[in-house]
Amino acid sequence: MGPVGDCLVTATRGRTPSIAFQGGQMKKHWAVVLPLLVLACGPKDENGDGIADGVRDPDSVSVVAPANPKGTVSGQVLDTAMQPLAGASIRLTIGSDTAEGKYVVQTDGLGNFMIKNVPAGSTVLVTIAKEGYATLRASAVVPSSAGNIPINDGNASLGLVMLAKTQSKVSFTLLTDKGQPAVGAQAFLEAYPAGLISAAGTTVQATSTVTATPAVADAMGVVTFNNVPSPSELTRIGTPVTGSTTPDGTASYRLWVDPVDVNGDGVIDSGGYAAPISAAVLLKSGSQIITLNPAKNSGGSTTFSLVATNVPSLQLTPVSPAEARKPLRNLLRPGEPIVLGFSQPVARDSLIAILTSESGQTAIDLTVTPNETGDVYMLTPAANSTLEGQEYNLILRATSAYSGAMQTWKGYFVSGDVKTPRPLQLESVTFRDGATGTAGVLDPGECIILTFNQVVTSTSFQLDAFLLNGTDSKPVKPQPAPYPSGVTACFGSEGTKIPIDTVSFQATPRFYFTYGTPAEPNLPPINPNSTTARIRVDFSKFQQQDFSLYYETAWGAPVPSTTVLEKVLTPPVR
Repeated sequence: MGPVGDCLVTATRGRTPSIAFQGGQMKKHWAVVLPLLVLACGPKDENGDGIADGVRDPDSVSVVAPANPKGTVSGQVLDTAMQPLAGASIRLTIGSDTAEGKYVVQTDGLGNFMIKNVPAGSTVLVTIAKEGYATLRASAVVPSSAGNIPINDGNASLGLVMLAKTQSKVSFTLLTDKGQPAVGAQAFLEAYPAGLISAAGTTVQATSTVTATPAVADAMGVVTFNNVPSPSELTRIGTPVTGSTTPDGTASYRLWVDPVDVNGDGVIDSGGYAAPISAAVLLKSGSQIITLNPAKNSGGSTTFSLVATNVPSLQLTPVSPAEARKPLRNLLRPGEPIVLGFSQPVARDSLIAILTSESGQTAIDLTVTPNETGDVYMLTPAANSTLEGQEYNLILRATSAYSGAMQTWKGYFVSGDVKTPRPLQLESVTFRDGATGTAGVLDPGECIILTFNQVVTSTSFQLDAFLLNGTDSKPVKPQPAPYPSGVTACFGSEGTKIPIDTVSFQATPRFYFTYGTPAEPNLPPINPNSTTARIRVDFSKFQQQDFSLYYETAWGAPVPSTTVLEKVLTPPVR
């Protein structure tokens, strides 16, 4: 035998002997066993939930708990006029399950849908789409229990789902801040909300947006976005009903516009734009002009200024701290270009840059290189034109390409690498011939000039030096040379010829003193061509002073109190 319907049928047949006693005699009989039919039948479980399909209501003493409970996801899809949308596709995704068509249905003529046999307890992603309408995605959890009791047919109802038509176009006119059409500006648009899910028609549970294909402004500055909801569609779907909590309050178009170079000269003519535009406002006005922001790269200020540079002294102000003026803060590696970053592009060929030595007498060749947008310049001094430890002056003049404002800057830097400090050395000792006396001979009243190998920051404590001439040793007190600014007794021929900054810099490689005083009228002239005279500079007395009085090198290192430097006096160079 075999299965019959949902029952299993089995049968047995045969003969078995039996023994009986009659009248004291044993007799043998045969008994015939008739076929025995055994039926085993069970209830159906078509949905695979672990309980028989016919068992639904438990009795008073037991509960039928499904082993694999199932549930449903349902809802109704409407357009913005609250009319049913038939034929909308509803697709569920559970975890990474991408089985084609496993949980896919379409809405009926009333816009209703229900997806059955969804594993209870699942978090599902619901994708609702229809050609010509916005797509909406939302998540839902299918109920799996009532308290501690597993249940079947738990329903995750999405409620009302509203989708906006995406069969319209919107346009905006983009103008630069100077009123020119922003030709070539690239723009991006999002329409929000283009779809929403609400429970009981009030509280918004989920929303969606429509992202349009990027558009480029034409010769009139007009950008047009196709296949987006019309202003009326967005207004209907985005206007909150009583008790609604629609994000952002009302419907809008979110517009982004990149900065634009209208004439293609590499200079950004206008900044970009990023702001929402009310759908209700656009519905009333029909169109809207968008004025782009003024181009600026200073992070906010519209003032034409120098916002970044590797020569900090160019940005000094009267209230800058004294430390900002030190050579260490203004070191520039030999061969390193000067970098200038402006808040606005500089008008073409309007930048003037002059580099001079400390004396400000002659200009050093510079190569000026702007970037493509005209707001960053690199100034490269000629090869081998700067020496380590020496100070150089920089003067700038530039005109804004936006506002036409003109600005000037003055600053300085010291050539040197912060990683390789140099010890202080006495480079040369010479003198300057006076108006009277013998040329090439040091006469009383003339200035002796000491030049170190780098700029030195001095303090109020005076330096000790000695003029050694044969057996004679005359103590002197060298002073820091005044910064070049005009004709002086000792530096008359070194008056500045270029208007450098003569105020801010407080270090110098040169010190000087006068040979003889009115109280010493009988000092002998010294001819360096026939007499060996020397200058010795001695820092030993600094050992007795506070550390704050030590002199500093260009690298910010204190000059040790053990330092003694000596150099032969040479005739002045003519």
